[in-house]
Amino acid sequence: MWGLLLLLPLLPTSCVAWAQTAPMAVQGHLLASKAYAEAGDAAHAVAEAEAALAIDPRSEAAHLQLGQIFLSNHTPAAARDIFAEALVLFPESFLLRLGEGLALSELQRYDEAARALRRCLAMQPSSGIAFDALGTVLLHSSDFEGLLREAEEYRRRNPADYRGAYYAAAARDGLRLPDGPTLALLEQSIEISPGFAAAYGLKGKVLLRQGSLPEAVTALERAVALRRDHVPSHMALANAYRKSGRDAEAAREFQTVRELNEAQRIPPPSLVYHRGNGPARP
Repeated sequence: MWGLLLLLPLLPTSCVAWAQTAPMAVQGHLLASKAYAEAGDAAHAVAEAEAALAIDPRSEAAHLQLGQIFLSNHTPAAARDIFAEALVLFPESFLLRLGEGLALSELQRYDEAARALRRCLAMQPSSGIAFDALGTVLLHSSDFEGLLREAEEYRRRNPADYRGAYYAAAARDGLRLPDGPTLALLEQSIEISPGFAAAYGLKGKVLLRQGSLPEAVTALERAVALRRDHVPSHMALANAYRKSGRDAEAAREFQTVRELNEAQRIPPPSLVYHRGNGPARP
């Protein structure tokens, strides 16, 4: 899709449900870890999750909490190790498998990520999060034929989910199939979820290719209004403005593209993983 908006609502942020059946001490550490994580204190969040694991090394909740802290702090290698370790104990855990797939995706190990996420969908065929992550992986790896198959199957099972129509359209666009059905799928996605920026961005791209400049501009303006950090939509909008003779607006968009590209070159803060000792900022 638009990169893993990994997040994202990737994994549940609350450990309350996980901890309900855990011993009281484990539950207390998990709740403290959640509070620290929400406050942006990753070091203490990890320390509390590690303390829960020290009490109960077989706690699925503690593994989930620890893994998601590293995943949300741009440390996917450590997150993947944590999820993989826990999957030895809980091979049928949907959430652990999802976490592993997301971590592998961020590591750009797309084939492995796709296998993990397909297993998630086999467990929960209606999981929009798992399908969204799989769709993103298949787009990044340019497996448009595989994406089209997955999207059509997902649409069959979940016709009311906007993501099925969007990813089917994205796959068709990648395969350069006729634009008419592709645009129809995008309209369906937008009708179901009017605030979904990716569908407007792809619609604008297709319309721009067709030469439908006013319609392309409208769609792309909506896309960047909904998602201001998406470089491809800003670039497409800049080109649409330029082709429309709107040079000042085109220059503004090209400048936005340069600024966003520059910002993306700065690596996000990550954590250093020392099993049992917590993270430290590099």
